[in-house]
Amino acid sequence: MLDLLNNVSRTKPIGLQVKQEWIETDMPKMRIFAAAAAVALLLSACATQPAYSPPKQPVPADWENNPHPGKRSAVAANGQWWTQLGDPAIDSLVSSAFADNPTLAQAAARVDQAKAAAGVASAQRLPAVNGNASATRAQTQNTLGGSSTTMLESSSSVGADFSWEIDLWGRIRESVSAAQRRLDARTADAQGARLSLAAQVANTSLALRACAYSLQVRDADIASRETELALTRKRRAVGYIAPSAEFSALTNLANARTARISQQEQCTRNVDALVALTGQPAAAVRRLLLPTASNADPQESSAILDDVAHVMPTPPAMQPELPATVLRDHPSLVSAERLLAAAWSDIGVARAQRLPTISLSAMLSGNWLRAVGNSVNFTSWSAGPGLTVPLFDGGAGAANVDAATGRYREAAATLQSTLRTVVQNVEDALAFQTSAEDRVKSSQDAVDAAQLSFRASQAQWRAGAISMFELEDIRRQRQTAEENFIAAKRDQGQAWISLMQATGQIDNPG
Repeated sequence: MLDLLNNVSRTKPIGLQVKQEWIETDMPKMRIFAAAAAVALLLSACATQPAYSPPKQPVPADWENNPHPGKRSAVAANGQWWTQLGDPAIDSLVSSAFADNPTLAQAAARVDQAKAAAGVASAQRLPAVNGNASATRAQTQNTLGGSSTTMLESSSSVGADFSWEIDLWGRIRESVSAAQRRLDARTADAQGARLSLAAQVANTSLALRACAYSLQVRDADIASRETELALTRKRRAVGYIAPSAEFSALTNLANARTARISQQEQCTRNVDALVALTGQPAAAVRRLLLPTASNADPQESSAILDDVAHVMPTPPAMQPELPATVLRDHPSLVSAERLLAAAWSDIGVARAQRLPTISLSAMLSGNWLRAVGNSVNFTSWSAGPGLTVPLFDGGAGAANVDAATGRYREAAATLQSTLRTVVQNVEDALAFQTSAEDRVKSSQDAVDAAQLSFRASQAQWRAGAISMFELEDIRRQRQTAEENFIAAKRDQGQAWISLMQATGQIDNPG
């Protein structure tokens, strides 16, 4: 071992001389290597398929259910359309939902994941450099001629290696494009999640308010039926009516109470939904949205309807932009189109993986060895291109291309389906809006007429012209009209919210 170390030490200058001679005599080879690298870089502009072009989709010229064709109006400049309802309670609950909602947190996490994946893909464009180091200490024992010798050896090395794949067929370029396009899709999904959340909060808030007002109407109905039952029992006691009349009044009262219980359950469900959406406690939700108790007697006045008209928001008039504009920016369609573009890039990646690859690699290493009091060190390096050619893969490469093509066709069908769904949702929202506005007007007319009828009947009852039974029947007709008006006001607001959601009116969180 000692002789070997001595020989290595003695030949070290010769080794240096050989390296110098190689550098001097093989300059043509280095020029060839440089030329090959330059050619490879030029070939990196090659592509396995044409550039992506979004497919043309049939878009209607205008909305079929638009009540005022040609008239357009826009939402708030910052996209916060719910603020146009002029309802501070809804504004507060939407802000709370944006600040703390698991669905938005999931969407944001998916955006971060897509951003990281885009970073990983982009890193393939650059060379990879790795460092390495090692150190060992060993003991060997040699036995020769009845004597043994123990020898300790120490060795260490430090080096680095370099590798860079030349993007000959655009595999890396398409991988980066696919990752970036998926990031765009996840960003659009996050915007859609904010839009959906704001619509859910606003819709449920209106539903809770309407439910609470309907409870007041039902309470008035129950009070009316209790009065009717009391009168029926008095008339039965003096023999004016048969016992079946009392049983009928009892049945009507029980049915009214049952309906009131179901209504209360729906109100509670609405509160629970807002708690889940906003993270606010139930007490805070009720304090924001539920009407305060009124000292007025609902059986003798229209205080409930006056309160509804002031508290239930009346949305501003809004006509959507032309379909081409709405469909261009809708988050659902943006997401679907970006995923289609990513699927197109995946086809290019799958095709490029079936073709030869060229990579450049280099290595530099320093080594130190010490044994029996002697040491030696030397440096080694290597550099050159490498070629990998797929020869046989059992058809896996072709199957990967077919799979990527199938995913592209699926994404194209998804985009087409999403487009049709968005158009349908906008048309349905426009029809809902027209219907709700007409029902608000007609139900208001019905309330006004019922109120006049009740007041006239009340005067007749006081004059003895009609009975209490007839008066209570007319009172319940008025209450039915009031409940229809409350439902129409709720639908008016929800129809406007549905139109905002259907047209993809996203806000700008930045």
